[in-house]
Amino acid sequence: MSDKNEQLFTEAVQERRQAMWRVAYSLLHSDADAEDAVSNAVESTWKHLPRIRTKEALPAYLMRSVINAAHDELRKRKRTTSIEPLKNVLEAPPAERGIADYVTGLEEKYRLPLLLKFDEEMQEKEIAAALRIPRGTVSSRIARGLEMIRKEMKKEEVQDVSGRNENSPSGKSADTACGL
Repeated sequence: MSDKNEQLFTEAVQERRQAMWRVAYSLLHSDADAEDAVSNAVESTWKHLPRIRTKEALPAYLMRSVINAAHDELRKRKRTTSIEPLKNVLEAPPAERGIADYVTGLEEKYRLPLLLKFDEEMQEKEIAAALRIPRGTVSSRIARGLEMIRKEMKKEEVQDVSGRNENSPSGKSADTACGL
């Protein structure tokens, strides 16, 4: 392997490491498991580096590897029995929900494109490559995910930042207050 390829790989990993961790964490909800998924993805990508034809494809390949590693971890979890303390299961949910809570509540097929677009600031073309779906599907899943969040917020009558209800005299809606 050439020194140039090693340098490109190292730079791509350093640039995307935090983004890769955030995607893994959004799927696994565990710091340690997210770190393991990122490490496994980096190792897998390194092994398959000769297969990657262009340096532009490397970030999407890294992200896809993270998603695959996270799914592998989720499959392992299904095979094991969790002995979680009962108090953790029975804790009351927080009174107020942030936008991250709404995103986390979405199905993975809507959550991942939203996270990659808004948190990682990836273009729809890059997201399509990372998720291995058509670009039009990425667009529609982002739109549907945002609509689901809007409906859930409206259903719960979310208040805007000033504490006024969405039907307040100011005319400011909850969607506008949350940036949706």
